Amino acid sequence: MNQLKQSIKHKMPAFVKRHVVHRDDLLRENISKEQLGLEIGPSHHPIASKKAGYHVEVVDWLDQEGLREQYKDHGVDLDAIEEVDYVWKGGSYYQLINKSEYYDYIIASHMIEHTTDFLGFLQDCAKLLKPMGILRLAVPDKRYCFDHFRDVTGIAEVLNNYFHPDNLQSVGKVAEYFTNVVAYKKKISWEKGSSLLGTCGIGNKNYAFLYAPESVREHMNRVMEEKEYLDIHHYVFTPASFELLISDLRNLGLLDLEIVHKYPTLGNEFLVTLQKTEKKSTVDFELRKRMLRKRNRENRV
Repeated sequence: MNQLKQSIKHKMPAFVKRHVVHRDDLLRENISKEQLGLEIGPSHHPIASKKAGYHVEVVDWLDQEGLREQYKDHGVDLDAIEEVDYVWKGGSYYQLINKSEYYDYIIASHMIEHTTDFLGFLQDCAKLLKPMGILRLAVPDKRYCFDHFRDVTGIAEVLNNYFHPDNLQSVGKVAEYFTNVVAYKKKISWEKGSSLLGTCGIGNKNYAFLYAPESVREHMNRVMEEKEYLDIHHYVFTPASFELLISDLRNLGLLDLEIVHKYPTLGNEFLVTLQKTEKKSTVDFELRKRMLRKRNRENRV
């Protein structure tokens, strides 16, 4: 869930670092310390911390001691790593925590793209949330990170992963990822506006592929032969593609979370709030056409 996610945070551009406090405030917006919360994968940068007085439980891929050992040489504040209530080793978050309609809010920053089951994760969050509870996400915008030349995730992949779940990525997904990820001016993430989207082109000298074919094959073999989970961005988003996915899943009757607020991309990420609802979705075909056009524009580089 976490190693590459943390590498992005460590290499945040200066522009993003200057806005971290503001960004964290947005993620905490309308959340009180008295509410019951769950934060998934906070590592060394919790948004609603126990130390600050938030009534929150933590899920992460290692316990507190393991996280401090993992990041002891990364130049981060190890004291910010808080006690972990649930150690996730794959599978359903709902089954791990086993608390129905318990939390007022869930926060997950740069986490949902690492799951192997996008819809299953959202459904787990919906089960854990009280009625009208919120899920607040920070999501990398593929245009401003190493996912730049990868296609956004569509409904076919989301549904295939949901109806045929596997805690490992497919060999094809691993090959596609390692073949296409790039650095821009030697950075794996950069701020919005630093690259000329739509005009730079794949031949632009500022972009460099990160893996040679031999390395791609090695990673494929790790999945095929060793059955190893690789910490990659399984899913790829822009704000419009994310919104379209949520809309389509609701229209299909598969999701009782709806987007109630979203912030535009800041740095290399966008923030979105989903709320648990019993309201049924109705299809607006003209709106869906506009959403498709916007998704397609954002997907082009």
